[in-house]
Amino acid sequence: MAKKILLCDDAPTALKLMELILSSEGYEIYKAENAEQAMLSLDSNGPFDGCVFDINMPGKNGIELSKEYLAHSKGQGGKILIVSTESSDHLRQAGKDAGVKAWIVKPFEDEDLIEVLKKIIG
Repeated sequence: MAKKILLCDDAPTALKLMELILSSEGYEIYKAENAEQAMLSLDSNGPFDGCVFDINMPGKNGIELSKEYLAHSKGQGGKILIVSTESSDHLRQAGKDAGVKAWIVKPFEDEDLIEVLKKIIG
């Protein structure tokens, strides 16, 4: 059975790119353009084997989404990867404190996304 991945990014191009990369690896992809959509998807389609969240989005950012996701009954123990243009130590530490497992800076190589996601979800 394919592993289920939730992608959340407010940039349609980034969402499509990650969907293409990960679906070609056999993952079942669910997409959201903001934290609200991601949480609705968790309710209706979760739990997920892994998540890839952006940081800068309208409404809740990726770190706030990570906290909310992991507090949800279907999100507990979730494996979250942040993919963002942001890379400050402060934000990375906030992500780690929120339960984020890994961080990749955009732009990234397809192989890096695949490798890091495989590493965190097993």
